[in-house]
Amino acid sequence: MIRRRFVNLVAYNYSTGERSLHRLDAAKHLFYPSTAKAEAAHAKEEDNNGGNPKPPKIGSLRQLPLPSLRFETFATASNNDMDMDGESMVLLNSHSSEGKILHASDDGEDGWAVLYDADSGSATTMPYIEGPLGSEPTFISVAGAGKEEGSLYAMTNHYLEHSFHSSTVRSYTVVDGGRTICASIESKGTYWFDTRSHEWQKAGDWVLPFQGRAEYISELDTWFVIQPYNDHLCASSDLATAMADHRAPTLQHVWKYLDLPYESEYIVLKGRLRGISLRRSRNWSPDSVDLLNLGGGRFCIATVIQDQRTVSFGYESDTETEAEFVVLSGLEVVCDMMPAIEKKGGSEW
Repeated sequence: MIRRRFVNLVAYNYSTGERSLHRLDAAKHLFYPSTAKAEAAHAKEEDNNGGNPKPPKIGSLRQLPLPSLRFETFATASNNDMDMDGESMVLLNSHSSEGKILHASDDGEDGWAVLYDADSGSATTMPYIEGPLGSEPTFISVAGAGKEEGSLYAMTNHYLEHSFHSSTVRSYTVVDGGRTICASIESKGTYWFDTRSHEWQKAGDWVLPFQGRAEYISELDTWFVIQPYNDHLCASSDLATAMADHRAPTLQHVWKYLDLPYESEYIVLKGRLRGISLRRSRNWSPDSVDLLNLGGGRFCIATVIQDQRTVSFGYESDTETEAEFVVLSGLEVVCDMMPAIEKKGGSEW
């Protein structure tokens, strides 16, 4: 896989329905110039804090890079309110290109798609997709063998075999050099899909030990995945072997990749309310997280954060979300220091 230069960010304007593509230079904003400088910065933090480095201060990205492309929602008879539901943006082949982006839309009956090339600034219409994509299709990019072109698969309830109907894709990954897609279906078990024969086979009643997509890093022969809602990066080299043996794989390494602030104040009231407790707290709560493979052992972790404030009075409590923003974390796994991690803050907007 190529080492990607850019992180593609799509911004949505709720007033106009317009989307814009912004390309963030990963080396400039998310990583130290070298592993040695990252290690030196980490050692300095330890020295300045008695051996316990403070979490790096998160910098603020004052504005996004200028847009490379602007595009609007497809206008259809059943989708004229410029809603984001039923639309997806995905790299066509993340293994060999970082600029070809597929914009897929669903009008409730059929799927439509346009291919944008961010490098040339061009757009190409794609053949329509028979049948609805649904509101949240699962796209899986599979690298081609040798000089073969890679493929992009869309997994939806409409196309899944009847036993999957109304079920949710819980987790998935690619094994066997891209030949096999492995997916765990909620309440159904785990299945294999052979990308050459286009046949499904049940692997077992167990499920993969994570949620979302696991990324395979060939340099380390290891799969990496983010566990949502608990701020942990996990890794395993056991997936392919375990599935070949028809057993559930295990996670072999777990790291906490993000330290989120939490503040709390506890007061015992006096006077007429004597003995009743009042607690105020503020915390950053992850709403969603995505792991982007940049190639060469580098990742960008995009975490949507909700800044929440909670007031508890006696047995009652009320929580309000004051702000929502994104934290981008640059992370590099170093081959000769496995499981060492290089990390440089991130950006928010």
